[in-house]
Amino acid sequence: MKRQFKEIREFLDKESFNKIKNFIYSNDFPWYYKEEQTPNNDHYFFSHIIYEKHQPKSLMYNSIIPILDNLNCQMVSEIRANLLLKENKQYSSNYHCDRNYNCNTAIFYINNNNGYTLLGKKEKIKIKCEENKMLIFNSQFEHCAVSQTNENKRIVINFNYI
Repeated sequence: MKRQFKEIREFLDKESFNKIKNFIYSNDFPWYYKEEQTPNNDHYFFSHIIYEKHQPKSLMYNSIIPILDNLNCQMVSEIRANLLLKENKQYSSNYHCDRNYNCNTAIFYINNNNGYTLLGKKEKIKIKCEENKMLIFNSQFEHCAVSQTNENKRIVINFNYI
């Protein structure tokens, strides 16, 4: 398979990363319960919309400007933080594509844990959750999230952009 993705470790400088991590880990950060990660998936998760419908939806938007700058975004479709809670066994979302048009998906990992992202239904490329790492791929590339068993939280920020 031709490499259809890019992993960038230490995506942000330590100060910018810690500012985002501290903000999202604060007790005041609002998480919203969702019944399904993907359509017809029976596992819940928590989400926080940062940007959608052409406008910021969260105070967190200003904190992630360094990420948008590093991604060289020309247009943002959606930005969302996702939280999975620790389980006794790992489970995965359904394979899905973030968008049905040509743009990029970027997943920014906030913490280390034994959860991961699987890229490609056939290829099943395993991308580890490592803090301050960015994963970038075409939004039409199928992928799924796999939960963690070793940490209380698996937190990522998902970007869809051009």
